[in-house]
Amino acid sequence: MLANRFGAARPLRLIVLVVALYGLYWVSGFPRTYDDDELPPSQQSQRMSTSGAVEPDQLIVSVKTTTSNAWTELPPLLVLTEPAYHDSLLLMGDLRLNLGPFTVEDVLDRYTESFVEDNPEMDRYRKTLEFADSSVDFVELKEKDYHKEKDVLAKLDKYKILRWVERTWLLRPLRKWFVLTEPDVYLNRPGLLSWLGSYEPTEYHFFANTPATDAGHTIILSNAVMKAIMEDNPDLIPYYDNNIRTHKNAFEVLTTVLSKTLDVSPNATWPSISEYNPATAPYGLGLWCEHVLAMSKMSTDLRNEMWRFERERQDQQNSDALCFADLWFRFMQPENLDDPRDNWDNLSSGPGYGQWNILFDRKRHQKSNKSIGKAKPGEASWEACRDSCSENEFCVQWSYSSLPMSNHNENGETRCHLSRSMKFGSHVAPQEIVRGGKGAALVWKSGWEKARFLSWARQQRCKKQQN
Repeated sequence: MLANRFGAARPLRLIVLVVALYGLYWVSGFPRTYDDDELPPSQQSQRMSTSGAVEPDQLIVSVKTTTSNAWTELPPLLVLTEPAYHDSLLLMGDLRLNLGPFTVEDVLDRYTESFVEDNPEMDRYRKTLEFADSSVDFVELKEKDYHKEKDVLAKLDKYKILRWVERTWLLRPLRKWFVLTEPDVYLNRPGLLSWLGSYEPTEYHFFANTPATDAGHTIILSNAVMKAIMEDNPDLIPYYDNNIRTHKNAFEVLTTVLSKTLDVSPNATWPSISEYNPATAPYGLGLWCEHVLAMSKMSTDLRNEMWRFERERQDQQNSDALCFADLWFRFMQPENLDDPRDNWDNLSSGPGYGQWNILFDRKRHQKSNKSIGKAKPGEASWEACRDSCSENEFCVQWSYSSLPMSNHNENGETRCHLSRSMKFGSHVAPQEIVRGGKGAALVWKSGWEKARFLSWARQQRCKKQQN
């Protein structure tokens, strides 16, 4: 009876229903695309301009090195820098060197002999000149202890920074923009040229982030700032020579000079210019659509892979701004992250990542809004830690340390570390550390919820992104 009653209308209704369901499925399958007015303000302000980009010869990149490292860190940089950018590339150090067709400038050679002799913080420079005169291998300059070597170079950098600015201007005056950086920093030149096109070089601009531990500097100064230092205040740098020792580091020297002289403070550019690289970037909400302008701590193999990635994008005629999302699909998606890795730290507890770490609900019997999003403790074993992550909808990776280690958040020290951002990390061999006056073995194991993250990633799409 029901069939006879609705028999005449059924074919038409069935067709309409099928079309509607198909249309719904078709639309819902699209990754989410964000228009400019939907993006957070931080992302709206950093949209790459397709017009008005700075001409390549108007962006000078000045790279700082030191003599003991120049022969190992500069050749890879030069090989993996497009020849078209070589004329706008300067190399700065603490001894004049010829590296093939390139010259490394000695930015310290304008200090008087008495100034160098009487300053214990310039001991490395004195030894460098002595080694050069006696033809001793510069590698022998280096301290065997990493931390001592780092401290020696940091002290010398205080005396380099202003002279670095000075020599850069003298060799390439009147350009629009100047980048002061280091060999382990990757620069996305097309992105920088496009991004800087939104700013006026005749105005005071000082772009920089407070340097992270072990990360290279990336400082961008406009023509107006450089001109004010070098031409409008010609006695400025000599005046500060005798005040450098009172400063903690090179960055503080530069910020002091610019703030007191020009009333200019650094305009932070994080995360577009950051201490991250493809293996350490915290992929996920908040960073996904942000543009990548500069990354730090880039090993030679990572820099090489970035060079290859750039070539791939060119071959595909992909002129879209490079985003962190692009890095994930290129570097992370192909990795086998389905199985946990022994002797691996994926930075779930790393310093600087505290904002992405997931808190534990230590009183799970008490239901409250405060416990929403928290995970059950997973201290008992790495399996318990893995299960804690898999049962928490926000968790995309975990790491388990054989000894309690800091989470850099309210969790304090734990063995189980959970994160709502995905990071690759690196191999970490077991190490002996001192706990309570006794030696103890620290071993790491890490795992990821790749399928969960990929499901989320496929529903996101930055504007014009082609992945």
